[in-house]
Amino acid sequence: MHHLATELSNLKTAGYHNMEMSKIITLLVKVILFIILIFTKKDVFAQQISLKDCVRKAIENHPDVKASYLNTGIAKAGIDQAKSNFMPELSASIFQSGNFGRSIDRFTNAYIDQFYNSTWAGVRLNVPIFTSFRNTHLLSSAKTTFSASESAQENARNMISQSVLAAYINGLAQQENIKNAEKQLSNDSIQYQRLMTRKDAGLITKTEEIQLLNQMKADELILLDAQLNYEIAIAELSRLLNTELPLTTILYPLEPEVNVQIPNNPLLSEQLPQFADAKWRLQSTRDNIKATKALSYPNISLIADYGTFYASSNPERSFVQQLNDTRNGAVSVGINIPILRGMKNRPLVQELKVREMMIQNDLERTRLQLNQELKLANTRYLNLKQRYKTANSLYMLSEENMNLIQDQVNAGTATMVDFLLAQTNMERALTSRTNAKYQLIHQEKLLQFYTTGKFELGE
Repeated sequence: MHHLATELSNLKTAGYHNMEMSKIITLLVKVILFIILIFTKKDVFAQQISLKDCVRKAIENHPDVKASYLNTGIAKAGIDQAKSNFMPELSASIFQSGNFGRSIDRFTNAYIDQFYNSTWAGVRLNVPIFTSFRNTHLLSSAKTTFSASESAQENARNMISQSVLAAYINGLAQQENIKNAEKQLSNDSIQYQRLMTRKDAGLITKTEEIQLLNQMKADELILLDAQLNYEIAIAELSRLLNTELPLTTILYPLEPEVNVQIPNNPLLSEQLPQFADAKWRLQSTRDNIKATKALSYPNISLIADYGTFYASSNPERSFVQQLNDTRNGAVSVGINIPILRGMKNRPLVQELKVREMMIQNDLERTRLQLNQELKLANTRYLNLKQRYKTANSLYMLSEENMNLIQDQVNAGTATMVDFLLAQTNMERALTSRTNAKYQLIHQEKLLQFYTTGKFELGE
């Protein structure tokens, strides 16, 4: 009887311990799942935004783009100012003077020596007939300046689009890293639950349990790092968009293009705004040179005057009567021939010619720089395309290997060291695939821009 009672007591104690261990495992799993929920629950109510929306907001709000719009407005006003040179000038004037000393009376043509007041009023019309094409060159210069400002405006939009694209791609990579880390942490908890079940059966050691716990903590740190990097990427996007984005913002995914048509030796698009800006500025400077030289050439204008005057030296006629008596007009056509103006214009022309050479040099430098960037972009694209393909194959192999190791661990034919090694290899392969994927997407869009002059932003 005593032996039977002892056995029953031992069974109760063992059952109690098993029950406590089961509760501990259940509690641990709940804690891990709760941690995962903390990191993932923000996705439920998070704001979602696409690359196209980001670029649109950046173009609307970024100060650099706004500055380019203002410069375009100034250039447009310059066209109106250049057009006004063709318009006639009409002016009205009134003069009041006091005369003293000897003078000739305007009415009797006799000498007088007295102080008298005089008033003169008149209207003048000046119509430019021929200005040696100066006004034409000024108008052409203003129009090309406006075209250059439009190209600079487009370039500003492209520059901010390129910056937003880089930040968005980085954010997507970190967003995927978060999902990968959460998935890995979830797998760790499932594996730990299986491990504890095998531990209760006496099939593993304490060392194996600690090794897996260490792996779980390392994966938690990876998740925290990915979360921090993602928040940094969102903050950078907020800066570029000049709009506050919540840290819980979710970015719409992008995928590499399967059938992207990019030639092996693409030609640089001459439609790129960097080229157009330099070309228009070069043409504007040349027009300015012609307009400056025109100041040394003759110009013809038509002048029409109409006026009247009053003098107090003629007391016989009243103020109104004198104004009526002296009203008269004249129309004349005159030619103005500058003789020494060329000496004054020569330094200005020399300065403009130096500026022309500087702009020409900028154009050649821009062409050289963009050609180098295009060649590098093409080389990087071909390399990243192969890299992504290799990284994808490597991940598929490591995932298959991980599944086999898990089955072996569950069957007791592989150790925890084998499992952790396979998991580490799979994590590295997954990270490499993610990095290669988004680097490839970024390079695709850059190369398309260099060859077409437009960013393909998707929906």
